[in-house]
Amino acid sequence: MPNKKIIITSLFVLVAFILSAFAYTYNVFGTWQEKITDHLFLKQKVTSSIIILGIDDESLQSMGRWPWERKTFASVIPDLQLAKAIGFDIDFSSPSFKDNNDDLVFKEAINASKVPVTFPLQLRDDSTVGVRPLPLFDQSVKKGFVNIPVDSDGIVRRINNTSNDSERSFSSVVSGQTETSTQNRITFVGPSKSFLILSFADVFEHKIPARIFDNAIVLIGVTANDLHDQLQTPFGSMAGVEVHANAINTLLEKNFLTPIPNALFLLILFLISLLTSLSIVLSKRLSLVIISLSSIFALIILGTFSVFHFHYIFGTLYALLAFIVSGILSFLYSYISEGKEKRMIHKTFQYYLMPDVINELLENPDKLKLGGERKKVTVLFSDIRGFTTLSEKLSPEELTNLLNEYLTLMTDTIMNKRGLVDKYIGDAIMAFWGAPLQNNDQAYDACVASLTMSAELKKLNESLVERNSPTIAIGIGLNTGDVVVGNMGSKRRFNYTIMGDEVNLGSRLEGLTKAYGVECIITEETKKQCEASLKKLSPSTQQNHPQILFRELDRVIVKGKKEPKVIYELLTRPETPHITEILQKFEQGRVLYVQGDFKNAINSFNQALSFHHDGPSAVYIERCTHLIEQPPENWNGVYEFKTK
Repeated sequence: MPNKKIIITSLFVLVAFILSAFAYTYNVFGTWQEKITDHLFLKQKVTSSIIILGIDDESLQSMGRWPWERKTFASVIPDLQLAKAIGFDIDFSSPSFKDNNDDLVFKEAINASKVPVTFPLQLRDDSTVGVRPLPLFDQSVKKGFVNIPVDSDGIVRRINNTSNDSERSFSSVVSGQTETSTQNRITFVGPSKSFLILSFADVFEHKIPARIFDNAIVLIGVTANDLHDQLQTPFGSMAGVEVHANAINTLLEKNFLTPIPNALFLLILFLISLLTSLSIVLSKRLSLVIISLSSIFALIILGTFSVFHFHYIFGTLYALLAFIVSGILSFLYSYISEGKEKRMIHKTFQYYLMPDVINELLENPDKLKLGGERKKVTVLFSDIRGFTTLSEKLSPEELTNLLNEYLTLMTDTIMNKRGLVDKYIGDAIMAFWGAPLQNNDQAYDACVASLTMSAELKKLNESLVERNSPTIAIGIGLNTGDVVVGNMGSKRRFNYTIMGDEVNLGSRLEGLTKAYGVECIITEETKKQCEASLKKLSPSTQQNHPQILFRELDRVIVKGKKEPKVIYELLTRPETPHITEILQKFEQGRVLYVQGDFKNAINSFNQALSFHHDGPSAVYIERCTHLIEQPPENWNGVYEFKTK
């Protein structure tokens, strides 16, 4: 990754991390995070024995309007003597509406109970006790405050365990559990009626066996909607006494919900920011970005459920904030930088490649490595024969029009065969295959392009004859080998091109076409690669392309090289009359030539010429005549060119 990209990505990671960490530390989205946590609660099996005697609608109908006489409550206490604890979530701060004796009967029943009884306290806003039970009951009962804090969205989620004047909560006193923390979150076991709720009237009428309450915590409170003791919880509405039951169960089971340690969660926020940014910046394909981001999102959600199962609260909203912020920043950067990169690619290649190839580069810019890369390519050089003579026959305007017409035709042909037109050098064309996109059939495509160029030039010449304009002849050289490909030039002006010895050899081959009187010369490697591609093609595909024929021309040492190269002609006119006989006689002459039997070689070449004019045969006759006159020493069949 370039240094600039590293710096910008690091900046995005820090921004996302700092923003999400700040929001988490100061609980900016606390209410929304709580709502997310609310949805994680699942109905659980109640393992602790907690029974609620509900003052429900049926009880009110059978026992009369509320409030009831105190002796009504006194009458159920003997039936609860197998219980572990009894807790009244009912206000006994005022004397009985009947008489003082009613309160005394209730007190006597409590005093006679072997099971501890707890009455409620009410706290003021300053968390000190404001409402107490009648002094008559002080020595008979335990006391705990029943105030339940309600969050800003009206949902009950936690319970306070101690008050400012050291009083303990109702749930703490009834359960007998002294929780050291001043507040804890309630782990709700399910919606309303998750605990066993018995109608108070049924117990009053002795319809419930006493053994039901064996070793149970019994809570007595109102459940009738008309008595307005309903609270909103993560599971919906439930009676206040049910909230106390959930709080007591939480204390007994000690399954307290606690946030993940701050240091660990901050590390998680940083990792989410980092992974999100890297997934977007490093991934070049949209499919990979989607897979990566989906995986990170899935891990956040999976992590939320997983840690909640172990009674930890994961800051899902803040994790998603880090995910979204880093994602948006990285997407914007990628959009801007990739847009710039795509514009650069389009600008660089719009005149050299076909639109479909450019589109592939735009979709997969990683296939384009700028700045120099070693790759195997097939290079093409073509040049107009006798351009100087041609230019003397035409006015500058006519020459320009003709040259533009010719170059347009040749360029379109090369690009249609997946080639990249590198540059124009006057009337010459340089092109190559195999970069920037990988092309395993590059030599075949280059050969087909060369044959098509020859065919199109033939049509152009027919048109030029009709216009009384000079015709054009060209030479083409093809070579396949390793080169350096990339942006070459200065920082302010550069060109996507190739460099290396194999490029120079391709240029030399184009020049040799004049020496042999042929239109196209290729190297042994190009021939080998082309034939390999031909074997893979179906017969129907081959029928749609020009016929490809080769003949071995010579073993030569071109100027500037020391090692001999075998060169071949790519026959651009395979329809020449008697071409088979010509090639056979030429090959016979070549064998004799290499053996040093120059006289018999001349006979074979003459036989080839007897069928049709053949440039290479004429060249070899002249060369053999010279070698007969001046016999060479240590003859090995290699011909060395002293000029380009």
